Amino acid sequence: MSSLEDYIRLYSTIVQEDTMTENGVIADKLNPSHITLKVCPPSSEVYLSIVPQLATLLKSCIDNNITMNFIQPFSIEDASAFWLSAEENVVQRKQFVIIAQESQGSSEDEADYNDSRHEQHVLESRTPIILGCVILYLAQLPNAKHRAEVGKLIVGREHRKRGIGKMLLDRMEDEARKHGRKILVLDTETGSGAELFYERLGYSKAGVIPDASLAPDGKRYTSYTYFYKRL
Repeated sequence: MSSLEDYIRLYSTIVQEDTMTENGVIADKLNPSHITLKVCPPSSEVYLSIVPQLATLLKSCIDNNITMNFIQPFSIEDASAFWLSAEENVVQRKQFVIIAQESQGSSEDEADYNDSRHEQHVLESRTPIILGCVILYLAQLPNAKHRAEVGKLIVGREHRKRGIGKMLLDRMEDEARKHGRKILVLDTETGSGAELFYERLGYSKAGVIPDASLAPDGKRYTSYTYFYKRL
């Protein structure tokens, strides 16, 4: 086992114990005015430093039977492997990981990850708590450079009902515009709260594919609703 894998397993366990407690001390301290939205830069070092917390968020979804392409049992190593597989595309700027995190309250901590001069400070300071994330996938086909896909919008269970999901989508849409994208597409489980959420934020239904996948617990089929939004 490599030192990176050791780090991911150990650190993810610590983060999971700290952040997944309902009504815990960390959740009580958070205030929406202290939430910062950042785009991870095309840096392997910075990206790998946030993988443990991203893995914890993803594992929580699968453990709670939220459809996200994976089946139980789903280990923290499985979740880490998903995020690690995205490293090359993040570095090549083919996809962007946007995170919502606890602000540290100083002007330095408010600086955007996109400022490469700030990367070393981010690595050396205390790792902030990641409250949620979303992925922006830029279509790479020659005839689709105007399109992007939304994926893995996740907000930690104890941080929901605070508007973080909308904040993440708004920031993601801004990033899509910066890269010349004119239309966004996504899919989500039919009948879920996420379906209503996307409708409220201006996404239009394109159609439904019935029984498209298994739920994480493998006990039922789930249908997918496809959405799009013009920017």
